[in-house]
Amino acid sequence: MKFQLGDTICADGELYQVVGRITYKNTDDNCQWDEYRLISDKDGTEHWLSVDDVYKEYSIWQMIRVPDRSGYHWSDHGTEVVVSCAGDVDVERGDRAEFTEYEDETEEKIISDETWDDGTEHSMGYYLDEHEFWHVRSNPTYRSSSRSGGGTKLAGSVIAVTVFTLIAVFAFFTAAFSAVSGTSIAKYLKKNDNYTYVTSITGNEKNSADVYKAPTGYTIASTATDIINAIDGNTQYVQQDDAETEGAIAILTQKEYCLIYLSLEDEVLVQISDRAYAYTSDDDPYHSRPLSRRYYRNFYYSTGYGSDSSTYSGKYTSPYSSYDGDYIEYSSSNTYHTYSNSVRQASIASRQSSGGGLSGGK
Repeated sequence: MKFQLGDTICADGELYQVVGRITYKNTDDNCQWDEYRLISDKDGTEHWLSVDDVYKEYSIWQMIRVPDRSGYHWSDHGTEVVVSCAGDVDVERGDRAEFTEYEDETEEKIISDETWDDGTEHSMGYYLDEHEFWHVRSNPTYRSSSRSGGGTKLAGSVIAVTVFTLIAVFAFFTAAFSAVSGTSIAKYLKKNDNYTYVTSITGNEKNSADVYKAPTGYTIASTATDIINAIDGNTQYVQQDDAETEGAIAILTQKEYCLIYLSLEDEVLVQISDRAYAYTSDDDPYHSRPLSRRYYRNFYYSTGYGSDSSTYSGKYTSPYSSYDGDYIEYSSSNTYHTYSNSVRQASIASRQSSGGGLSGGK
């Protein structure tokens, strides 16, 4: 996957502009990869996107001053050489650095040290899946106005033109991505250190669900509102089981199915999966109680199965095709549906009032 200078890309739900590119070669195996210097359309901060199509490794990261490697372990070391570069970068062809990489216990977060002739740089980030970043639009004017390599800084007029271009498209693409894809519950839980990863459950057709423990002191209710806030209220259906005092809360979004429940060990757990897992598997949620198990199935069957059957019926079989559980009457006036709507409207209002744009350069 290749990007050009001036391209607008989406990575992990955020919009960025490509302002620089460096192609590296690892001297140990001669394999090459690209690193793109990005400017966030949201707040003007600098990020780097690493794209290694040989080993299918992708990551996004930011420069930091002093890394805290507590909980990280050594994962890789080598020598990188600049093969080519373009745009606003501070390297030249032939420059080289020693790099060392560290991963946390989940092997999702990364820290990198790069030692150049003039000092050592540190960065911190996390891995991306290939489908979590993509090209949004091109800006040929930007590319034709840019020069390649050598750390040449882009002219201020070029940046200014780019800023106005991004402002014009920011509102449209932000709204579009929110409406189509929304913020991922799975990504939020994975990146939030307050939630503790417990296990993964493999269902049918190689689909899986992840289970997290809620932060200490959180109830089912506070966990649900935290997640709703994190996804800007972009739920399709959300409702609590009224069969018990602190019943499970189910959240269905356009792409995910989530259950927040009290486990057999009296812990608040969150099970999250994509809808393909829910469609193909009716396994019990991890360490769940009987009422939660029943609600997990009944809620999905009542709210999601109908639309998912038209999406997945040609690809997967579903145990719900012969399901005989109870049908849940969904109330659009329930507490969490109402709350979700208020969060979504507040988020839309906030986006519309934001000026967007980029901050000043270095």
